[in-house]
Amino acid sequence: MQSDISESGGVSRRGFLTGVAAVGGAATLAALSGCGNSGGGQSSNGGSGAMAQSGPVTYKDDYLVDPKTEWEIVTTVEDSGLIEGMNWHDGELWFIDVATSRIFKVQDGKAVTVYQDEAKKAMPNGAKFIDDTTMLITDRALGLCTYDLKTNQYEVKVDQYDGKKFLGLNDLVLDGNGGAYFTDPGQSDYFTKTGSVYYVDYQNGYKVEKYVSNVAYPNGITISPDGLFLYVAEFNSNSLICVPSKSYKDAKDTPYLFARLVGGHGPDGVLTDKEGNVYCAHLNAKEVAVVDKSGWPVTTIRLPESATPLLSNLLINEGYLYVCEFGGKTIWRIKINAEPNPIA
Repeated sequence: MQSDISESGGVSRRGFLTGVAAVGGAATLAALSGCGNSGGGQSSNGGSGAMAQSGPVTYKDDYLVDPKTEWEIVTTVEDSGLIEGMNWHDGELWFIDVATSRIFKVQDGKAVTVYQDEAKKAMPNGAKFIDDTTMLITDRALGLCTYDLKTNQYEVKVDQYDGKKFLGLNDLVLDGNGGAYFTDPGQSDYFTKTGSVYYVDYQNGYKVEKYVSNVAYPNGITISPDGLFLYVAEFNSNSLICVPSKSYKDAKDTPYLFARLVGGHGPDGVLTDKEGNVYCAHLNAKEVAVVDKSGWPVTTIRLPESATPLLSNLLINEGYLYVCEFGGKTIWRIKINAEPNPIA
């Protein structure tokens, strides 16, 4: 096994040590390892020996969010079912309602329907803008789709792999190189690990390849700012899995359990910020759990008392963290000291 740590944030396999750190209450996370350990903080044990147990990194209470900061309601969609898939595009917030086959954008605090499948055959879930007028969409019912803002056309691009229909797509992340990774959980669970992660080259004929198999409901997915590591929300094990991306060439890191959340059900939507911190919309925990790029807990950001624990999707833009809370049919936001991942 390799003994060094790559500058790109790879894991030292010789020095691989598991650690447990607590941030308190239902917000506690147990971090088991990390994609790189160059985080800015002090080791809790003070040891200087080469074999000393690595300790948690300590962050100030207001490192990301001032504890006195209050949540704001961005919009509420009373007749929605499951709001997901947020994007910021041309100065407007876009999002999706899976249950009612609709695409929205927010104007003057109101959710305006941009597209609706009247037949309700479509179930758009995750979405990313791949150019000025095109959304790439993971559709639970139809497969990998696009929506064209100019023509209002919703089109199926790929609905199967290797002759078999997708199980039911969920979320996606762009890789910054003209491709995207997307999750296909279907109805996989803790014992039936049939979920997969795929890669699509959408700039060259929408060629798809299977990238990861045997996942217990791969839900949200995001990528490190350098594009070298994926973080897959394994929903039904309440965990984040770190997977080297197609851009990673060192060949010394393999997929592994990056962090495990405590309480709730599991991570739904996930994202990374410019510094490489990983944010999880923690379903049934009423919180956004954050770990750093080494897997150590940073903080948990609790939703207000009036919110439900049903969180699905996250977005960072212009100094705010946006959260879809589908139980209350509401999108919330809070001021945050973080910038978005430039490639995701």
